[in-house]
Amino acid sequence: MTGVITTEEMRALERAAIEGGQVTGLQLMERAGEAVVDAIVAEWPQLEAPRALVLCGPGNNGGDGFVVARLLLEAGWPVSVAATKSLSAMAGDAATNAARWAQFGSDLTPYRAEQLEHQLTAPGSLVVVDALLGIGQTRNCDAILEPFMKARDYWAELSFDNEVVSVSIDVPTGYDTDSGALLATNPFEPDLTVTFHQKKPVHLVLEQQGYKTVVKDIGL
Repeated sequence: MTGVITTEEMRALERAAIEGGQVTGLQLMERAGEAVVDAIVAEWPQLEAPRALVLCGPGNNGGDGFVVARLLLEAGWPVSVAATKSLSAMAGDAATNAARWAQFGSDLTPYRAEQLEHQLTAPGSLVVVDALLGIGQTRNCDAILEPFMKARDYWAELSFDNEVVSVSIDVPTGYDTDSGALLATNPFEPDLTVTFHQKKPVHLVLEQQGYKTVVKDIGL
C-alpha cells in the first residue's frame, strides 16, 4: 500500500529518533496524548458537560491513555481511568505516566464490567477513550475487550439520554495493524481514531467501512 507505514517501520522510526537523541519516549507519549486531546476537542466542540472514561492497557498505548486522562483533567473534565493492570505491574514510560496520574489522587478503577457500567449514570456527555492496545496487536483481543463490551450492552439497556462518543488511540482494539484483519469477535468501534505520523494499513481498511481517522504529527 502507498501512503501508509507498517508497524515495523513506525517502530524503527521511533527507535531511531530516541536513540539519536532527538526525543525521549516520554516526550513522544506526551505529544501523542496532546494530539488525541486536540482531536477530541476539534471533533466534538458541542459536547455538553463532557467527561471521559479512559480504558488503559498495559503497554505504551495505555501510557498514551494516561496522558490523555491527565490533560483532560487539567482542562477541567471529570475523568475516570480503568486500567487492565495495577500501577505496580506496569513498566517503562507507561508506568511513569500511570504514576503521574496517580499523583493527582484521581479516579483509577480496575478494568471490569461492573466498574464500567456505572459510568453512564452521571449527567453529561461521555467520551470513551480506547487505549487498550496499539499498533502491536497480533493475537485475539476478545478477552481484553469483554469488560467494555459487557458495559456497553448494559448502557444500551438504560433509558438515559447521555451522548456517548468514542475515540481509539492509534489503532482500534481488535484489528491487526498491518492487514486490517479482525482480531476480535466484536472489535472496538470508534467514532474517531487518532493515529500518529502516518496512517497504517488498517486505517485504509477501516475507512472503507466508514470509520474516520485523523493523522497527527508528533515530531518524527
